[in-house]
Amino acid sequence: MLKSVFYPNKTNSFAWVNVLFLIFLVTIGKVEAYAVLFGYFLESIIIGLFNVVKMYLSYKHNDKKVSILFSIPFFIVHYGGFIAIQSIFLFGIVSIAGDVSFKEPFNVLANFQKVLEIEGVPIVLALLVGTQLMKFIFDFLVPKKYNQFKVNEIMFKPYFRIFIQQFTVILGSFFMVFSNGSIVAAVLLIIFRFIVDFIFIAIKEDSEILERIVDKLHDGKTSKSEIRKQLLLFTE
Repeated sequence: MLKSVFYPNKTNSFAWVNVLFLIFLVTIGKVEAYAVLFGYFLESIIIGLFNVVKMYLSYKHNDKKVSILFSIPFFIVHYGGFIAIQSIFLFGIVSIAGDVSFKEPFNVLANFQKVLEIEGVPIVLALLVGTQLMKFIFDFLVPKKYNQFKVNEIMFKPYFRIFIQQFTVILGSFFMVFSNGSIVAAVLLIIFRFIVDFIFIAIKEDSEILERIVDKLHDGKTSKSEIRKQLLLFTE
């Protein structure tokens, strides 16, 4: 099963390029350790923006009954608040080390402006935007997944993935703080995040790992098809 998760293939090729290129940039000093930390955090916003597009496409092709003028603004406000709260927590942790001179943690917009000034952050963001764009095209547009899910299903889709991603980032921030933003801490964060990403990528239609998880979760009350659908939705 591990081979199906980590062995390079067409599905995870973008993730492989992402992780190897990022480790290379960190080790040669082109990207600061904190740029990796905040790059992964900012990726949550990138994922949210792509999710808005997915909601619209689902509405356009598959779910005309829903009020898209309510659903999209509601998602933006709710998801934005979710990100803002975690931002405050992360800024508070990093401020302890003093390696990045943030204003007080609640000054979210000013702190994000400071984040964009960290050496390597634009490079990391370009890499992550490119990865998410490729994922959007080949994992959503090409297979026409907007025909499989309703708007409200897509609206709540990112929360599970983002919760795990932000937990990884916040956990990594402690390593950064206590190691003074070392390269080793940055590489460890990349590897830990790499493991989480590849597990999510491996859970795809007709995959061995998907069927194993479905069998484990099946309790007779919910159909296997519904469990399979929800797993594909939350890891999409």
